[in-house]
Amino acid sequence: MWQALFLLLIGAAWAQQQSLPTKQLKLWLTISARKRFLEVSWQHAPAREGDHVLLTAQNPTNFERRVLPRGTPLAAFHSEEGSGAGEDQPAYVPVHGYTSTPSSVIRAVPSSNHQYWVSNGGSVEVVAAIKPSLAAQWFTTGVPFDYALSRNVTTHTDCYGYWASYIDDQGRILSKTCLRAYPRWMRDLRPVIGELRLRDLFIPGTHDSGSYRPNFDPLLRENLVTKYALTQDDNIRGQLLHGARYLDIRVGYYRPSEEKFFIYHGITKQRPLQEVIDQVKDFVLETNEIVIFGLKEFPVGFGKGLGVHRLLVSYLREQFGDLLVHPSLSWHATMNDMWKLQQNVILAYDKEEVVQDFPQLLFGGVEQRWGNVQTWMRLERHLRFINDFDVSRFSSRPVVDMAELTPETWDVILDKHGGLRKMADNINWRISQLYRDELGNHANIVAADFIRGTTLMDTALELNRRKPV
Repeated sequence: MWQALFLLLIGAAWAQQQSLPTKQLKLWLTISARKRFLEVSWQHAPAREGDHVLLTAQNPTNFERRVLPRGTPLAAFHSEEGSGAGEDQPAYVPVHGYTSTPSSVIRAVPSSNHQYWVSNGGSVEVVAAIKPSLAAQWFTTGVPFDYALSRNVTTHTDCYGYWASYIDDQGRILSKTCLRAYPRWMRDLRPVIGELRLRDLFIPGTHDSGSYRPNFDPLLRENLVTKYALTQDDNIRGQLLHGARYLDIRVGYYRPSEEKFFIYHGITKQRPLQEVIDQVKDFVLETNEIVIFGLKEFPVGFGKGLGVHRLLVSYLREQFGDLLVHPSLSWHATMNDMWKLQQNVILAYDKEEVVQDFPQLLFGGVEQRWGNVQTWMRLERHLRFINDFDVSRFSSRPVVDMAELTPETWDVILDKHGGLRKMADNINWRISQLYRDELGNHANIVAADFIRGTTLMDTALELNRRKPV
């Protein structure tokens, strides 16, 4: 009798567990900054024996096992690369789907047959395989990403380059993702966000947006200057195509040059301002997206007076023309208000005296909440604090969480941190998780270094889709 009752209770408990809702398996693909390796991360994975995450260079529709003939040697290696990689991370395995523990290297065993995965009947190569060991992980694969792929992205691109698929032991695809562009995400969400203000949205942004170099390969050309001067791998158009809608623009005035205005990072001159403006104009004319052009710091050549500022504003007015959102709309304007007027670029100028001089052109500056810290522990504390005690959420003025580490002067001279790329790789996966899981519901704009190493754009889509209509 007691045995029958015990079995009945066990059966009821099992049935109850089966009826509980399961959280959706999610998968992401990102790109590390230091070596530009593809990163795969996931959440709510079953992590069962036989599960794999497979990386392909084309869109897979199915997977199946194949057997290699006996005695065929296969090479594999252990990678210690990893944003967020540690002892609990799965091993990276190239090409044919072998897996290993993080401390061991696979060796071929000639006397046995070897199984591996293929996709689409063998027409699509599996370039990497990872065996999940935890429900949530972030792993850098060791597969290099060629930024030439990004240079081919257009305003009509969706998925491109690489796909990641989570499969079970039968090859069934439980979740799939890809490297994506987001050229029209605001317009696509217009039914949901049209009557909202910019302050109401979650918006990805880039820090020091103009600090990039075309066709730059850090593995070949990195030096002490570029280590601490460059903050993005995509140009402005690429940043916008991949979802950024807030640009952090630091303009300097260089009198000796025929072209006077340049983007600066600190005192290092980067791209001509004209190049940046042209890319923004071309993008918004093609997509009708809204872009905040946030001008700050003015680090070189402006002096104490307002003369150079007036030259800059006149130049911006001439360049952007009718694309500028008129400040009479104010920060209270909804997305639809701007779209109805076919105005797309907000000049947010961080100098109040100049804004007062040009009330028909300039919005006040967007508030940057900058931690100015050198460690993740201090940055996390700062980001949590500004979101937990955020009195600005009652204002219509947008605010930006500056989600990056900032080296001090001697840190740069001594190369203490190994460069901004290494610093970004150490925190971008943490930033992604923090805003995805905790801070995103109350945050407004989040700006990061090397934004392709974050999942901020996916978080923006998910959170903005849930905004009340």
